[in-house]
Amino acid sequence: MIYKQKARKDAFLVLYQWDIKADKLEDITEDYITSNLIKHPERRRYIRKLVRTYMEKAKQIDGLISELSQDWEIDRMGYIERNILRVALAEILFVGVKNLKAVIKDYVKLTIKYAGKEPAKFVNGVLGKAIKSL
Repeated sequence: MIYKQKARKDAFLVLYQWDIKADKLEDITEDYITSNLIKHPERRRYIRKLVRTYMEKAKQIDGLISELSQDWEIDRMGYIERNILRVALAEILFVGVKNLKAVIKDYVKLTIKYAGKEPAKFVNGVLGKAIKSL
């Protein structure tokens, strides 16, 4: 299901844009899908599902990120790490995944691509703590 892997990246980029612009998240989502010519219906559906899940559970997810990141308030984190964690925890906790290790690996790879190896260790650590607390 390669479309889910791509949708994870897309949902992260949508949240990243929203975090910087502070525009309406639904509008950013639809603009992103349109401007990136995403035609695959399952990919589009999954992007919307991940973003919508974060929107519905934002307070809970952001609180968990702050709690698990030990003395790092969410506002002090980089935009990339913060938004990758938001999408990852929305998917893991509320959407449900079959292959947890593969999903975490996808998010760590995203972090490496957009932020580097050190931030990826941080994201991996927070996600690892989240899984243990389940």
